[in-house]
Amino acid sequence: MDVDAFRKHLEESQSAFDIWGKYVARKINEGAIHKLGDEGIASCFKIPSLPRLKKIDSALGKIGRKGYDNPIAQMTDLVGVRYVVLLSEQIELVCEIVKSESSWIAEVSKDYQEEIEKNPKIFDYQSQHFEIRPKDNLEIEGVLITTDMCCEVQIRTLLQHAYAELVHDSIYKPVGSVPYKAERQVAKSMALMETTDELFCSTMKLLTDANKPRNQLYEDLTSVYREKIGGHHLRPDVKMSYAVLDEFRELIKDGLSAEIGSYIEGKQYMPKKVIERAKTSLLFAQPIILFVYWAVDEIDPDELKRRWPLPGCLRDIEIIFSDLDRKPSY
Repeated sequence: MDVDAFRKHLEESQSAFDIWGKYVARKINEGAIHKLGDEGIASCFKIPSLPRLKKIDSALGKIGRKGYDNPIAQMTDLVGVRYVVLLSEQIELVCEIVKSESSWIAEVSKDYQEEIEKNPKIFDYQSQHFEIRPKDNLEIEGVLITTDMCCEVQIRTLLQHAYAELVHDSIYKPVGSVPYKAERQVAKSMALMETTDELFCSTMKLLTDANKPRNQLYEDLTSVYREKIGGHHLRPDVKMSYAVLDEFRELIKDGLSAEIGSYIEGKQYMPKKVIERAKTSLLFAQPIILFVYWAVDEIDPDELKRRWPLPGCLRDIEIIFSDLDRKPSY
């Protein structure tokens, strides 16, 4: 294909490539939300994942540099999406989402873990790359997406992204000479980044293990709330719930969620009151409200009020005291 014919192809296909890139990004984002939830997405993805179309002049220039004889098939980055995650262990999560989608074929074009295993002594650019093409011709938004249209997906950590942004044009695709010392410096920086990522992953595992009982209780209470109160009344604020559970951490024990479920069943008036108040009170729209009712009956009211960690919800805790006929001395 000559340059003019390829230019014409690109001009005619820009809209289709744009739609295909947006479709790929949407499917990956939907899979991530299913696995992590909205809050999990915010903690995992650190840069907006927006499809990027390759500019026509840039694509034409690449033909000259690479010597492509069939650029339509050989140029895989005419549209691409980049996912930047916090830690290397989260890369695999996104990879699983990419591999599990049934509407496309995803081929690994660059596997940084495999390259590390082959060359353990080399510290170099790292990123997971996929070439994604439709399994069958698709019609999206009235536009035909054919099986030869490729969307490149890159998945890297925030540290890897910073490294790549710094050295990509300067070291890997330089416009001038690259001194040996410069190459050595960036290799040393990558080694440091790998070490830092390992330390971060190890630290997060320690934190996850330490907070596992609390986090599991929160999930269990969410299920109990959905069952006893109704999921449509929930307006989850994880930080609010964790603040309460962390303050009264000594009360957390095995089987507590089942105990609280039985406790709620014994207070037949409680679900109705929670439903009524959830409309105007954020605390009553949290799964933690079930724990709070139970805790008010379990510990001294004075101690609970003294330790109460949500100063903006003092009125709410007074209402719960009244519901349970429990009254602090001050």
